Amino acid sequence: MSLKTLKWAAILCFIIAMVVLLVGGVSMKKDLPPYPGKVVDPDGNLLFEKSDILAGQDVYQRYGLMDHGAVWGHGSQRGSEFSATSLHIEAEAVGDYIAQKEHGKPYAQLDDLQKEIIDVRTKNEVKTNRYDAATDTLTLTAAQVEALKRVQQHWEKTFKEGETRYGFLPDTIGDENQRLQVSRFFFWTAWVASTLRPGEDYSYTNNWPADRRVGNIASTETYFYSIAGVLALFLVLGLFVYCIHKYGLWYGTAKGVPLSEKLIDMPLTSSQFKAAKFFVVVILLFLLQTSFGGLLAHYTIHPASFFIPGVAKLIPYSWAKTWHLQLMVFWIATTWIASAIYLAPIIGGKEPAKQGFLVQLLFVAVLIVALGSLLGEILGIKGLLGDLWFWLGHQGWEFLELGRIWQILLFGGLIFWLLIVYRAVGNHLKRHKDEFSALIWFYVFSAVLVVAFFGFGLFYGKGSHLTMADYWRWFVVHLWVESIFEFFGIAIIAVLMVAMGLATAKAALRVAYFTAALTFLSGIIGTAHHYFWYGGPSFWVGWGAIFSSMEPVPLITLVVRGLMEYRDIRKGGKEFSYKWPMYFLVAASFWNFLGAGVFGFLINLPIINYYEHGTYLTMHHAHTAMFGTYGMLSIALLLFSWRGLVDKAHWKDGILKLSFFGLNGGLFLLAMGTLLPIGAMQAWISFTDGLWVARSADFFERGAVTLLGNLRVIPDLMIIVLGVLPLAYFLITTYPRLKAVEIKDDESVWERLGIEL
Repeated sequence: MSLKTLKWAAILCFIIAMVVLLVGGVSMKKDLPPYPGKVVDPDGNLLFEKSDILAGQDVYQRYGLMDHGAVWGHGSQRGSEFSATSLHIEAEAVGDYIAQKEHGKPYAQLDDLQKEIIDVRTKNEVKTNRYDAATDTLTLTAAQVEALKRVQQHWEKTFKEGETRYGFLPDTIGDENQRLQVSRFFFWTAWVASTLRPGEDYSYTNNWPADRRVGNIASTETYFYSIAGVLALFLVLGLFVYCIHKYGLWYGTAKGVPLSEKLIDMPLTSSQFKAAKFFVVVILLFLLQTSFGGLLAHYTIHPASFFIPGVAKLIPYSWAKTWHLQLMVFWIATTWIASAIYLAPIIGGKEPAKQGFLVQLLFVAVLIVALGSLLGEILGIKGLLGDLWFWLGHQGWEFLELGRIWQILLFGGLIFWLLIVYRAVGNHLKRHKDEFSALIWFYVFSAVLVVAFFGFGLFYGKGSHLTMADYWRWFVVHLWVESIFEFFGIAIIAVLMVAMGLATAKAALRVAYFTAALTFLSGIIGTAHHYFWYGGPSFWVGWGAIFSSMEPVPLITLVVRGLMEYRDIRKGGKEFSYKWPMYFLVAASFWNFLGAGVFGFLINLPIINYYEHGTYLTMHHAHTAMFGTYGMLSIALLLFSWRGLVDKAHWKDGILKLSFFGLNGGLFLLAMGTLLPIGAMQAWISFTDGLWVARSADFFERGAVTLLGNLRVIPDLMIIVLGVLPLAYFLITTYPRLKAVEIKDDESVWERLGIEL
């Protein structure tokens, strides 16, 4: 199969996948769960209005409650599932109301037959859709009015007095009116999750969450498309194996230029020297991020408490979760920014004029955005920004917590980074039309997509419909992270393979095109698995089931090629100077296949996702996929760049062995010893009793869960003490040993390397 054919296959897969996702988004607008203009009681008296629901949604966002709980399963895996809990409160209130009216005593005092009859009445009461689109009015029954009161009382008490068992501090929401508004919003989310779509036998959320008392059981589509997903996996896997062997994508001897060995002796350009500061910031952010991860783990078992009492009073769960996620995005993105800056003059062949000055400006901009957004998130959670919460504080969306101003500035900074990199690599692209140049174009295009897809986070704003806001949010969280990051990872791994002499440009490019085609088709349309239960129409269940099931297939291709070449190097007895970057690349590939692929497939089939959604199985997949794949890839990029930045006479990398096994061993124990078993227990309880039970404090206070949670201190300490700290020590102690800046602006880097790329 020719390179041209593979290239066009990748392009067509990208276009087709984006068309499917965008057309689906346009068509779903007419099927969105309604925000009723008025909500009234049986006598027509006004209870609340659409503006109250939206005001409550604002409260949910401004205090970062998505990082302390979840709605429709999206958000934190510890803390209340606000929609499921509110639905359970509604079911109990409706049952009690009917029991009191029919039998003169509460539901709990009825005999089994009476309870069964009341349960049927409760399902009918909750499932019947009494929204009149013509008048934009939702009429509640008398029993539902009682339920509304109980929901309001529950959340008023929780956010006013605090609830230690769920990690809520007193006055989490200090304003009484805001507490009332957010309770109305949660009642609306429960109504959306339970009432039937017009003309259908399932709710707006496809009957999620599982709760038999209100008739929420898996729909026919959920079962049917799960079978289709399994079928899709085996069909694509068969095609994949056929292509690998027919076209020999993993075979052949590398004859590329061993560029990496020459980089060790090459003096630095000004921009490369300044890029080193980015990596120091990276390791500090990494250390802070993993420390907050340890704090979160402690909060999971011991909510609202810590060994030092002042910490728990100062730092609520939502603050710790917000920073844990944002710092992860920052340190990984900063690594990629810095490594691209380091590689740019090498690829381009010269250092453009004033490149070092521009890199310095970018460094200052990165610090301003990172520090400003992190501080703003604290002030927003504490309720200290007033009406500026959305712009400067906590935007309220998991993974996109930073205020809109900081988000815009970050987007601008990424564009600036792209221009800095291109002005250096563009020299090569103008002068050469060979296969390595095609690989560089592949790399540049992947960087363009990294910047462009972050911009989708600006497509929604304050007051956007909850379902549509999440539709666009996943364009960033899934498409940006799981597909475009994947694409960028393919590109940068291909470049590194060629640079380290492990593959020819042609071989790397063939594998890159092939992998990108499969990644685009599966990963982009596979975004739909995030739309299963979030208020979108049921067609997302089909698209998500079929295409997300394909995602495990392309996730190991390129590094397998590199492993084969590295094996040949070891057999030949040659010392390989880039051993640890290579090992971290292998680790990224391992976790990509296991975490993103296997564990992703494990939870993405609709019938499994229906019961595990919002449990620790999701967190298990997230840690192994995000930290395992992109974290390890970022460390590989860091060490590859650092190898060329530090004087070889002072390169002592023995401590990196400790870091490698500390990070990977700790992650393995964290995933398999705590997150997986707790998640499996939660999914079991969700199936037997309902999600509200699996997310309750009673579940987390069980002996087995508490024991596993306490044992998590072992992998957490391994990651921090044996993994991050040795890496930090290595970088900080070698930072004073950077090579000298000897290559001037517009001087040929290639001549210094003694090669012609």
